[in-house]
Amino acid sequence: ALCHSYENVTYVKALVDGVDFNAKRIDTDRGTYFYDYVVIAVGSRTFYPDTIAGLPENSHGVKSLRHAFAFRQQFEQELFARLYSEGDEEACRVFKVVVAGAGLSGVEIAAEMADYSRRFIRTNRMLCDGVEINLIASHDEVLEGMHPHLKHHAKKRLLELGVKIVANNRVTAVEPNRVLLSDGSAVAFDFMIFAGGVVAASMTEKLNVQRNRKGQIVVTPELAISGKEDAFAVGDVAEILGPDGKRVPATANGAEKEAELAAANVLRSIRGDRLLQRPIRLEGFIVALGRYNAAVVLFDRFKFSGLLGYLMKRLITNRYKFLLDNRAYKTFRRPRSDA
Repeated sequence: ALCHSYENVTYVKALVDGVDFNAKRIDTDRGTYFYDYVVIAVGSRTFYPDTIAGLPENSHGVKSLRHAFAFRQQFEQELFARLYSEGDEEACRVFKVVVAGAGLSGVEIAAEMADYSRRFIRTNRMLCDGVEINLIASHDEVLEGMHPHLKHHAKKRLLELGVKIVANNRVTAVEPNRVLLSDGSAVAFDFMIFAGGVVAASMTEKLNVQRNRKGQIVVTPELAISGKEDAFAVGDVAEILGPDGKRVPATANGAEKEAELAAANVLRSIRGDRLLQRPIRLEGFIVALGRYNAAVVLFDRFKFSGLLGYLMKRLITNRYKFLLDNRAYKTFRRPRSDA
């Protein structure tokens, strides 16, 4: 509906096989498309280091919708099994989950799982212990490199929810039912999620472009692909540097600003104007910490946590939804010229 609300936009669902920058051609499983300008925004995928034996075979990533639904289904089935089988010692054994990676994704997943299982057990008055969650952190703190307010409240909330933080450890190998750590110890699990980082979508490997070690496309300050004047890249697939020279974190806020800059520069290039160089400055960060709980930092000055953080998160989320819904709703008020 969102694409349909613009008269000059056509949505095509297709798998991109490659981009020929010289011929200005995009090859897909639905046919070939030629372009005057192209913006690549194919996102990222879970990073599985080759050095960790057994990782892809025995864990689930955080970038796959299919894996997310499969995990949720298995997670809820385990909880319901305990609900209907209380008194059975084997059925009531603790369901052990390992979340490897204490960045934004790992922390949010661990908090949501712990909060959901706690509410489920309380609501259904279960006697079984439920779920044990181990969060593997490679540093001595969660959310390494992020604002101290976020780190403090995230750790506090995780501990309140009963999440066990295994700090200063890295995953060295993964077996079918246990993960081996750098300190020589092992943690048993029934289900494992790997949130140890992402790399650019595999499609970038087919492109004749300069890429960094994460597979991200190297772009200029104008977000043009290095060496190209009619091709741009934004979002997780691109190496976007901030004013401090560090990579801009992969967030919706950053992607939105990058899209605006790329769109402006495509239009300026069409008109023959000089392209803009605009630093990507994030307005803030939000960490969801379970139901009715979040930590928020805006403009590096305004800080919220707990219920107030959740309300601020809802306000920001609803703003995005309102803008998208308002644009998409126009499709019902204004008929397309090709209707």
